[in-house]
Amino acid sequence: MSDAEIPEAHTAVHGARSRAWLLWIIPAVAALIGIWLVVQRMATHGPTITISFRGADGITPGRTVLRYKDVDVGTVASIRISREGEITVVADMTRDAEPFLVRDSRFWVVRPRISAGSVSGLGTLFSGAYISFTAGQSSEKATHFTGLEVPPFDTEGLAGREFVLHASDLGSLEVGSPVLFRRVKAGEIVSYQVDPTGRGVTLKAFIDAPFDRFVSRDTRFWQASGFDVSLDSEGFRLQTQSLAAILDGGVAFESPPETTLEQPADVGSQFDIFGSRTDAMKRPYQESQLYRVYFAESLRGLSAGAPVDVHGIVIGEVARFGLEYDSKKGIFRFPVEFNVYPQRLRERYLDGVEQATVDSVKDHRELVNRLVKAGMRAQLKTGNLVTGQLYIGLDFFPKAPAAVIDWNTPQPVMPTVPGGLSALTDTLGDIATKIDAMPLDQIGSQLLADEQALNVAIKSTAGLVDHLNSDVAPEAKRALASAREALNAAQAALAADSPLQGNLSDTLKQLSRAAQALTDLSDFVEQHPESLIRGNRADPQ
Repeated sequence: MSDAEIPEAHTAVHGARSRAWLLWIIPAVAALIGIWLVVQRMATHGPTITISFRGADGITPGRTVLRYKDVDVGTVASIRISREGEITVVADMTRDAEPFLVRDSRFWVVRPRISAGSVSGLGTLFSGAYISFTAGQSSEKATHFTGLEVPPFDTEGLAGREFVLHASDLGSLEVGSPVLFRRVKAGEIVSYQVDPTGRGVTLKAFIDAPFDRFVSRDTRFWQASGFDVSLDSEGFRLQTQSLAAILDGGVAFESPPETTLEQPADVGSQFDIFGSRTDAMKRPYQESQLYRVYFAESLRGLSAGAPVDVHGIVIGEVARFGLEYDSKKGIFRFPVEFNVYPQRLRERYLDGVEQATVDSVKDHRELVNRLVKAGMRAQLKTGNLVTGQLYIGLDFFPKAPAAVIDWNTPQPVMPTVPGGLSALTDTLGDIATKIDAMPLDQIGSQLLADEQALNVAIKSTAGLVDHLNSDVAPEAKRALASAREALNAAQAALAADSPLQGNLSDTLKQLSRAAQALTDLSDFVEQHPESLIRGNRADPQ
């Protein structure tokens, strides 16, 4: 080997070592990238949670995301199904979502939903279903949750307040049903659940601002679903709300007219839901007097809640009615109990008029005693001829038998008089009895005989008419013709240019001259009575 070949070999070894170092750079860079990815994942990766659902429709591992306020905060990793058929969704959450994963957080699947009142989730038609959730208020962390089948109403960040409502049943209400104030949408039903006792339903309603300030302690809520139709003793009534309430149900609220503007109710205040606005607006009177009455007529058409009025002014309502046996008379009696609210009478007084003093129980009893003495009686009246609904009217009957009220009984008995229809029925019954007692057979026989005699008289009259037409009528015509001829002759004789009129005129003139001569003779004899003896002599010369 020559000295020239030694440097060349050294150079080749040095180049190989340089290329070997370059081969280690790629794995090192890959390792660094891997470490960075692990660190990055550890920095962003949050806890793994499980959510139980009834079904996994639209959920796909690796594709379905979890969102909080429309921000992706997790991804579905897998889906498990238990032997009981329960679906468990395993999701990897980001570290940013960890503070919101508390015990009362709520999860649900967002997919297209169409109801009578709203349409939601249409965006998932293109992007696919996803799981959304809202953070709870608890401070206890949790990793397992039970998913909701119906999306809740998210009120976080909204201006308004939430109230609790109680009802006997849900009716047509659901989450999202409107809450109306004077037919204006003021909020929504956000949730509901059956009471633990199973005797009712508890709902939560969120009232938006500024309508929430109209909810006071005296505010009334009622079902405003569809049409409220009633046909009772007060007539026919039809009440409706907005179109959304008619289609999807709803709740309305309002304060009674006599309520003054009070401090708004606190958040979470509880209210009852009435069946209708009429029931909701009934004023709760604390002062009441329970009476009992006994009616002889049928109680069909009378129901609990029927009004009790005085000349059309409602002062109470029927509480209940029942059945009792009178052992002394051996018959059944049918008691009806009704409440009278004295405050309703006091509200009707006009300013400046004399008012009855009923400030105490004694005053009330004295007033009722005076009214009963003046003839006030309870009477069943018909409020609606179509439905036959009855109500109790308190009216005055001065000719009614005297009566008093025994206040020593738990329910004082108010005296009664028969109702209008009952009295009419009794009168018609008496008339029917009198008609039945009449000798209708004899009257019929006499009427038949009278009819036969009348027929004979009619025939005789017909014969007389025929005789008049055949015999009397021609003679009468001839007599009338003769009379007409005589009349014509008389008219001709009395004409102005007739000879009779000329002769009569001459005769009258002669009679006039004769009368004048007699007048002159009479004057002469009166002046010369001796001429009757001596005669008329000429005067001596």
